[in-house]
Amino acid sequence: MKRLRQLIVVTASLLAAACGAARPIKYYRLEIPSPTPAAAAKAFSFSLQVANIDSPPIMRDGRILYQVGTHEVGTYEYHRWVETPDRVVQDSLIRLLRSSGKFQSVDTPRNSLKPDYIVQGKIYEFAEMDKPQVFARVSLEIELHEAKTGRTVWSRIYTNEDSVDGKELPDVVHALDQNLGRGLLQIVTGLDQYFTGRSICRWPKLTDRIPDDSWAKHDWHETRALRNHLAPGLGRHG
Repeated sequence: MKRLRQLIVVTASLLAAACGAARPIKYYRLEIPSPTPAAAAKAFSFSLQVANIDSPPIMRDGRILYQVGTHEVGTYEYHRWVETPDRVVQDSLIRLLRSSGKFQSVDTPRNSLKPDYIVQGKIYEFAEMDKPQVFARVSLEIELHEAKTGRTVWSRIYTNEDSVDGKELPDVVHALDQNLGRGLLQIVTGLDQYFTGRSICRWPKLTDRIPDDSWAKHDWHETRALRNHLAPGLGRHG
């Protein structure tokens, strides 16, 4: 009986020592900088909703991914993201679009307001790539949909690999952070260009007041005539 108690004490001590030597988990934060808003930027008369961003299941538990060769994908058990990449992309898009000051509102699906357009997207890759040189690879797609019709009116795929300066995991994190930041800025710039084109190409309303200037009157009537030619039904309500 005495020997059994001694064995239990030794076993408990070994287990306690093993638990005390457990490797700590390190967490890393992605920081996407906001651009400086352009002075006197012209606002668009549209509201946006940035939906949840889709991503592969393996990417959603926070562990940092690495890929070896073409097919093998693994995870770093003790190195994880503070926020998963899908949340980072959604939050960053909201912040970047709001900071532009060009939209009536930029919200998430949690807001009850009905938007004019919905921004959706998916992350395909967000990982360290070992080739054996180390790269940081980011691949994602963002789409813009009309809220009323569901029609896709704009899309952009960003895929890029950056070489990693260094051999430690924080170096990989820094490269992924910079790579994703550039991609999101390109996407926001593309959305800005799309809405700028929409504003420039907007037809004058048939209910608009005829300008007093004679040349403007001429242009207004030409626009009205062209619209009636392209869509005869509209002319009956002018």
